[in-house]
Amino acid sequence: MKKFTTCLAIILLLSSNIVTAQPKTPWRYGEQQIKINTSGLPENLNRALGTIQLANALGMHINYEEGDGFIRGYVTGEELTYLLDNGLDIYVEIEDLNAFSASFGDRGVPTGYYTVEELDAIADSLAVNFPGICTKHFLGSGSGSHSLWALKISDNSSIDENEPELLFDGGIHGDEIGGPENLIRFARDLCVGYGNNDEISFAVDNAETWIIYCINPYGRDFMTRYNENGVDINRDCGYMWNGEGNSTGIFSQPETKILRNILRDHQFVIHISYHSGTEFISYPWSYREELTPDNANHYFLAQQYAANSGYSNIPLGPGFSGMYAINGSTKDYGYGATGAISWSVEISVSKQPPASQIGSYYLKNKDAMLAMIFNAINQGINGIITDANTGETIAATLFINDLFPINTQKSIGDYHKFLTPGTYSIRIQANGYQQEEISNVTITSGLQTTINATLIKGGGYFASGLAACQIPNNNTADEGNTPAALGLPDNIAYSIGRNGTVILDMGTQVLNRTGYDFRVYENDATTEGYKVYGANTPDGPWLMIGNGNGNTSFDLSATILNKAKYIRITDDGDGTSQAPDAGFDLDAIENLNPDTLTVGWISGIVYNDQLPFFTIPGAIVSLNNNEVISDENGAFIISSMGGEFEITATAPYYEGTDTVLVVAGDTLIHNMHLHLTERAKNVDLYHAFFVYPVKATNQIVLYGAEGQYNMEIFNLQGIKIDELKINLTGSGYLYRTLKLSPGLFIIRLSNKTTAISLKITVSS
Repeated sequence: MKKFTTCLAIILLLSSNIVTAQPKTPWRYGEQQIKINTSGLPENLNRALGTIQLANALGMHINYEEGDGFIRGYVTGEELTYLLDNGLDIYVEIEDLNAFSASFGDRGVPTGYYTVEELDAIADSLAVNFPGICTKHFLGSGSGSHSLWALKISDNSSIDENEPELLFDGGIHGDEIGGPENLIRFARDLCVGYGNNDEISFAVDNAETWIIYCINPYGRDFMTRYNENGVDINRDCGYMWNGEGNSTGIFSQPETKILRNILRDHQFVIHISYHSGTEFISYPWSYREELTPDNANHYFLAQQYAANSGYSNIPLGPGFSGMYAINGSTKDYGYGATGAISWSVEISVSKQPPASQIGSYYLKNKDAMLAMIFNAINQGINGIITDANTGETIAATLFINDLFPINTQKSIGDYHKFLTPGTYSIRIQANGYQQEEISNVTITSGLQTTINATLIKGGGYFASGLAACQIPNNNTADEGNTPAALGLPDNIAYSIGRNGTVILDMGTQVLNRTGYDFRVYENDATTEGYKVYGANTPDGPWLMIGNGNGNTSFDLSATILNKAKYIRITDDGDGTSQAPDAGFDLDAIENLNPDTLTVGWISGIVYNDQLPFFTIPGAIVSLNNNEVISDENGAFIISSMGGEFEITATAPYYEGTDTVLVVAGDTLIHNMHLHLTERAKNVDLYHAFFVYPVKATNQIVLYGAEGQYNMEIFNLQGIKIDELKINLTGSGYLYRTLKLSPGLFIIRLSNKTTAISLKITVSS
């Protein structure tokens, strides 16, 4: 692996004179931050939690978190009165949270902390100064159109390699401001230390580290726990979601959709989310008391984190018993849906420690974070799954002992899993292939075991991934065995709960053909009822396909769907809720009409992202290890295997990254809009030309450098509509658009020294 060294300095102290949005009221009217004393007898804690839970059952909305001997809550005056009337020992920490948020002014954070804009600027500086090992990725827009970004740090950072991946995120609660500070410093130290520090160089060379340094930028801007929609987004994730924290539905918020997508698009060995409010390492489960099947792996790595940290005795344990019960957490989703060893670290008792302590809290966590990278590299199992005939990589699901399953990385077919020492058995399932079983795999302390596998075609097609699940009010009497719904029918089921819902990713799309298109399997003789829906995204729109009872086959012809990638099953509500095997017992979903085409296409045009828009010829477009160059009109078409992938485009001074869903056999129209990364004279040239109005009815005027030009007009299919010679003067050039039908067009001006593209919309 090629090493990259640099002597460029990174300046982290940035100007604080950044204008942000006008003051808002991000908290509920009259909301206060309180501290409930629960020290002493265990009954004090139980009584406090019971009172809060009853209040919420009565229609109140009290968010809270548990610390050592206290519960920190967020209440309105009415809610506070209710808690006091029930005899709780309460101290009001902040009387008016909206006034508290407004007290930080335009910066949004206390003096000495970085604003969101400053965090983004530091991330930009790392990507610019260390391009070989650090790339910045646009993940999407959060609430209020705030941009969410991630840094990927690895040798050959611009490509996916057969290396373990880790994800660190912070700031999901915007008023817990230490996490983003830790993460941006960690990113800086990985970049600056590469080539100068052996441990850091080893970590960068042998792993791919993703850092979402601020996942709730609105919350940080306005010093609030919530996002702009007033939702606690650490209650919004789709593993055992239960409508807490003002969440209106499974993955109802853009921030959690973004987190879900990056977790499902990659195969993270370890995922850690950073919080403040106490000091604790909290791993799954948070929604139930039972230990996870991966408890030994969680416990081992949490101990490693604690031992390598600067905390003298930081406690650790499952979130449910070590802190407090919550549903819809990021760590439960990271583990429950993807098999990642996912957890959260509470780094400080104070949510806003004095700025003088920022460095000390970072140093308490830095070596522990490095230790996680070393553990992902040095111990466990890894490999690549390929087709026995073609050698091409395969999207496969691996079941290791009774642990929660993992999937291969979509882009290059590799997998990585941390395991404590022992002997393991592996089942490998992939759509369209025969199942492979490997026994007696030995895992040794401090060593990676490589197990590659080649699969033979000939198997069936079944659900391969869990997208979301919900059992209303939980069902602790049942084991909650969600992985049982994946893969082949084996008489082991996931009981989805009375009125419960599960959303499964079929991996290979179900096609609407003659006859039945898919079959749902139940695992016992007592048949139960359910409803079935289909969609092509995990968020819908969901179309009702039909009702089932026990083993039932379904036809997409009942809907307007011609194909479906996601199937949602909802229990019909019969029976009791708090009992073993409550609700429909889902064993498997078989795809009877799979889309066996393996290649899809993305077609589009490369533009800039600021007015005036223009096309960018000669851009390098990359998707899943394929590359093409946009033509003279900025147009491109690129192929890929099916799945969700990142598509990137780069040109001199421009770059951009999007996430696209490649559907095998289909072509997706997706334009790339690149942002300016560095100014230069030839870039300024583009901005010297513009057209008015951009939305034309019968004419436009072109303005720019005076001279003779060849003018060409193209539609979005690349067909030339008009061509003429023009003389551009200081008064501009008038062009009649009457010959153009309504739509979007690209105007290209060229002479011996200039080639400029502009975009217009013609309306009727």
